[in-house]
Amino acid sequence: MNQDAFKRVVVKSIVDRSLCNIRRDPRRGIRRLADLGEVAAAGPYQKRFLSIVRRMLEQMVSNAVQSADNERLKTFGINFGWNCLTVGTRKIRALEQTQPWSIPWSLTVHIGGAPGDLDAHILIRIIREGMELGIYTYFLFPDGMSRSITTALDAVMAAEDCAFFLFLPPEQTDAGAIQALTVPQNLMLGISSERPQWQSLAAHLRQAGALYFLYRTYDGPDEARDITSGRWAGELASLAGIGSICVAGQDCPARCGAQVYQYARRSRLEQRYPTLVLDYYLDNLYADACISHTACLSGICPNGELTRFRDGREYPTGLSVRSARLDEVLAQIPARTISPPREDLHF
Repeated sequence: MNQDAFKRVVVKSIVDRSLCNIRRDPRRGIRRLADLGEVAAAGPYQKRFLSIVRRMLEQMVSNAVQSADNERLKTFGINFGWNCLTVGTRKIRALEQTQPWSIPWSLTVHIGGAPGDLDAHILIRIIREGMELGIYTYFLFPDGMSRSITTALDAVMAAEDCAFFLFLPPEQTDAGAIQALTVPQNLMLGISSERPQWQSLAAHLRQAGALYFLYRTYDGPDEARDITSGRWAGELASLAGIGSICVAGQDCPARCGAQVYQYARRSRLEQRYPTLVLDYYLDNLYADACISHTACLSGICPNGELTRFRDGREYPTGLSVRSARLDEVLAQIPARTISPPREDLHF
């Protein structure tokens, strides 16, 4: 057994005991888990991350522990907390010291259902190549077609060591497809609050012990104001999941994204809601800035074209991962420093 595998076994044991403690006494159990994490933290990124998490855990975990299945919570938590933020971070940093291109900490994957879009076989290959680079976290955005949901599920089932966040399309109403998505323990489901009767779906997932979050999109000033007024987060409070995520549309002005991000940051700092409010792109960018010297975000279009985030949106690069390895494609994009949100404004 290698050192990482041994440490993972130790972490599993600690998490098992901690989950029991949290169920009995949420505040004390979470404090003890955070203390253990600070002792185990090996580098400045982990210590910085855990100092942030310590202030957020009571707000996030106590709700999840009361409703989520223990094994599901443990598996997802270890995949995200250990594989991504410890093992993956180490790989990314080591590789970035030997080559001039940037490796994103996560991938945003837009999955289509049209005949010419990437199939599960290619997507699984890309994820495995991502793991070789240290990428263990994947945000999946399937379109409303059933084929895209099947492709996403196949990818999740084939990569048991990764953590997946799947944003269910608002128009997805197939109860059977949604039920199948509750099976993998390394998957967290995102419910659109723009979906009709989203409350009943959230209640169903909570009763099933599934991990879920709530999200909404915004495309301009009016929708940004609806978010920053607090109306949206207040409406979600009774069925708050792990988090509430705001996703900027492709044509949303960058200034709107900055406004939503600042609102989300303040809401976390002041602990206004029983759920974490996050801005998808800018919080994602901040996470990457904690790991890499040059912050970057990358995505994959349904046809396989790679994107890079800048000026508040994803831009196609003209490079495709359909027939080339992920590292070969990333290597063709010069490292370009993107100014991440300032750390002092983040939490």
